[in-house]
Amino acid sequence: MEYVAGPIIALLLGMKFTDWKAKSLRERVDTLEANVELVTTKVEAVDTVILPKVMQTLQPVTRAVVRINEEIGLQ
Repeated sequence: MEYVAGPIIALLLGMKFTDWKAKSLRERVDTLEANVELVTTKVEAVDTVILPKVMQTLQPVTRAVVRINEEIGLQ
């Protein structure tokens, strides 16, 4: 009788442990996916704000370079 009951109990305990670990890992994956989506949203928002600011910052520099080139006679 012990030859049959021991492996069956071990199998049931192993299945329960595997189910428990799978659920905990699924919860962790769901949490990480939510964090990735949040970061992606923030990065997209920052990208839309940064581009105009960079253009405003570089515009005077490009004007100065064009003026210097004209004074030197490169254009």
